[in-house]
Amino acid sequence: MVNRKTAPPPYRGAQSPDEFIIEMGNVWIGLIETIASDPDQNGALAGYFGVDPKVIDSWIEARGRTRCSGAVPGGRRCANLVGLKVEYDPRIWADERLRCTAHGPG
Repeated sequence: MVNRKTAPPPYRGAQSPDEFIIEMGNVWIGLIETIASDPDQNGALAGYFGVDPKVIDSWIEARGRTRCSGAVPGGRRCANLVGLKVEYDPRIWADERLRCTAHGPG
């Protein structure tokens, strides 16, 4: 039997950071109203979830998709996305530890 790798289905989630924020707001009812009046909305999100503002920035940039937890030679976290799951809670997103095919199993 031939073991053929099949391509994952195309990503059907938010196509832009703004769309992701809207989708996230639909999941966290009332969150948009809570942060809407704050001039630093990412800071307000960070305060709401109790995470560092840099986590919020990275979470929005990745649109909630999981990034590889491996490290690149410069010491930063790998930017490759792993899987198709979208995580709407940045606390859970920041703690996920999956690796891309380049970095192998954890």
